[in-house]
Amino acid sequence: MSETQSGVETGQTFLHVICGSRTGNSLAAGRLAHEYANHLGIKSQLHDMKTIDPDQVAHIRNMLIAVSTHGEGDPPAVVEDFYNFMHSPDAPSMKGTRFSVLALGDSSYKDYCKTGHDFRKRLLELGSEEISPLVECDIDYEENAMNWVREAVASFENILPKTGIINEKEFAFEINKIETGSDGVYYAEVKDIQLLTSPDFLKRTFHLVLSVEKFASSFFPGDSFGIYAHNSRLLVDKLLKNLRFDGTHALIDGKSRKLLKEALISDYEITVITPVVVEKYAELIQSNELTAFISDKSMLGLYCETSDVLDLVTDFPSEISPEDFVSILRKLNPRLYSVANSPQVFPDEVHFTVGLMEYDLKNRRHSGVCTTYFSDRINIGDTIPVFLEANENFRITDEDSKPVIMIATGTGIAPFRGFLQYRDHKKATGDNWLFFGDRHAESDFLYQNELEGYLEKGILTRLNTAFSRDQAEKIYVQHQMLENSKELFHWINDRNAEIYLCGNKRTMGKDVRETLALIVANQGRLSPAKADEYLQNLRTEKRLKTDLY
Repeated sequence: MSETQSGVETGQTFLHVICGSRTGNSLAAGRLAHEYANHLGIKSQLHDMKTIDPDQVAHIRNMLIAVSTHGEGDPPAVVEDFYNFMHSPDAPSMKGTRFSVLALGDSSYKDYCKTGHDFRKRLLELGSEEISPLVECDIDYEENAMNWVREAVASFENILPKTGIINEKEFAFEINKIETGSDGVYYAEVKDIQLLTSPDFLKRTFHLVLSVEKFASSFFPGDSFGIYAHNSRLLVDKLLKNLRFDGTHALIDGKSRKLLKEALISDYEITVITPVVVEKYAELIQSNELTAFISDKSMLGLYCETSDVLDLVTDFPSEISPEDFVSILRKLNPRLYSVANSPQVFPDEVHFTVGLMEYDLKNRRHSGVCTTYFSDRINIGDTIPVFLEANENFRITDEDSKPVIMIATGTGIAPFRGFLQYRDHKKATGDNWLFFGDRHAESDFLYQNELEGYLEKGILTRLNTAFSRDQAEKIYVQHQMLENSKELFHWINDRNAEIYLCGNKRTMGKDVRETLALIVANQGRLSPAKADEYLQNLRTEKRLKTDLY
């Protein structure tokens, strides 16, 4: 039997652990809860939200939920079906059910644990009883997750009979992380790196090509790869100088030792700060000024959007130890990039569209962790560590005759380049319509020659572009969508087109989804509520797919 089970054991003495995991962290926490319950003699079942039968949830009376949040408060794609069912009128009464929730996320986003809170709220609405408090986890989730497992399972230990085999050995409380990607880390050779944007403009976007000749797993446009990058040594040197730390100071973690400078280069996030990091720092240094500052959540959010760790310790200086300093930092996570090619067209290669994050603030250049990595520290012939993160819910349809609508801004064009290559290679007969937006046509019309070539060839049936800063009044992709409302609705409603949306959640996701709802309401003569229901049906039918970051 697989580790997670779709069938629900209906016995009232069972504890059901339901996981909704994008990268494997929620599953790792859920697995620990499942194993700990069994260790105590409590019969337990481990389920995946992706495969569990929603209709059987009504039979569950003892439930633990471990679920992650994707970006700005959305459920991960693998969770959407279960999430939508539980929030629909079809959700069963859960009266008599006891539950606890572990909410995982990334605090660089405002609503980073929202999906977990949504489940908690909904279960209470359906009549459930919360037996143990919800626990939030940031990307450094292990300690909070283990504490939740101890408390939540202990709460059920007091009320469930021990009908299983009790293990007398001491339980090893340890999160066994799930490897992201079936083959773990793969070292890919850099075959090419080209600047896509004009050197006359400040914003830079690169096209990166890696060799994956001996990569064992299949991948598709719509999937992503994680790239492990290290922090800039120059930025680390500035940070050490500001804090008056000796870079050769040894950090000791259990039995391992690492020099402070090397740890800051390879292990800790220093180009991004979150409200959680600032709050930890404020608690550490006991600064009245910083405590007053973080009381204004709006100001704190704005500060975190533009500042890094060097800004934080410069703006609010204090005498602290290296150990205390690294205790407030987040672990350095890999950066995810969408596959920008079809392997059928470019075998043994994976392509990425990499937008660099760089801006001037407080008399110095600020850069993202991958920005200096791609622009200054890798060359053709180098190898870089990557891993595959498959996304089965954002792949081009296999129905060659199906019309496809693609809506992208900036580097969100990446998967659609792969989609078009795939459709061209298969000689698919279905029409393809692309909406693409960015800042300037002269600099930011990414893959312009390729896209216009597809248009001439007939692979692209329609191409609508919106370059927001080429005129006094800003024009975005949603304006192009509204201008083509009638035809767009015809494709969706009458031709059963599939819709794909990819881009930055903060700058376009909400606006584009609201525009789709407006078009459906106006063209379909529907109320706003009915238009929302229409779009929800498209999601349920897998005809509206989003990849927002």
